[in-house]
Amino acid sequence: MRQDTDALTMLPLYFSARRSARVLGVVFVLAAAISWLAAGYDLGELRAMAAVDAGATLGQEAMIAHAEAGRGVAVAQIGCAVLVASVFLPWLYQARANLRALGARRLRFSREWTYLGFAIPVLNAYRPYQVVSEVWRGSDPSSLDPLDWQRLPTSRLVLAWWVGLAGWVVCEALSALLLRIAPGIEHVEIAHALGFAGDVGAAVSASLGYFLVARISAAQDAKWAAFGRGEAAPAHVPATYGSAVGA
Repeated sequence: MRQDTDALTMLPLYFSARRSARVLGVVFVLAAAISWLAAGYDLGELRAMAAVDAGATLGQEAMIAHAEAGRGVAVAQIGCAVLVASVFLPWLYQARANLRALGARRLRFSREWTYLGFAIPVLNAYRPYQVVSEVWRGSDPSSLDPLDWQRLPTSRLVLAWWVGLAGWVVCEALSALLLRIAPGIEHVEIAHALGFAGDVGAAVSASLGYFLVARISAAQDAKWAAFGRGEAAPAHVPATYGSAVGA
């Protein structure tokens, strides 16, 4: 949906992100399913190693099957991560660009940070969370004043989404590092435990990402409609957007 620039307010063009949000929602569901599959694989590996510690033996065929399954899960996770990034980043860029059309002013982060925030080392530990939090608050349909969005609380949904995603990256990195520099059955068990924790975090983050994207997209349409320029948004959006997550 495209809206022309308003002749009186001279607001920038507004492009609804609802359609891309639907596609992204499907991608997030797929990502959550693959993450739960990976968590199940890690849990199976931990159980197998516990059985070995208890005196059980694994045949050569079983070991090969486990290794092949692990490689397949890893490839699926990498492919899904690339897919999520290729859809999420353009959506986030457009959502951030819409904030100007929605009247938000004195924004801290420019549109370029929707990409750079994930790419720059060290900054990518917290900048994406800050950018998404700003988009969330600037999209709130209950705040029509250009500066009132700054007084809105940070969303717990955004925080939980980011903690799960960052936790997955950290746990996977530590797991890979441990397997590389510290061989031995005990370290392998710790590595799989870290992988399990990270995959659970990824699954939770993907699930929360589904609701995060849907709510921001619907809230932006509702805020645009509140200015009298767009189609009426679902009536429940203004009432639940902020209260669903709290301060």
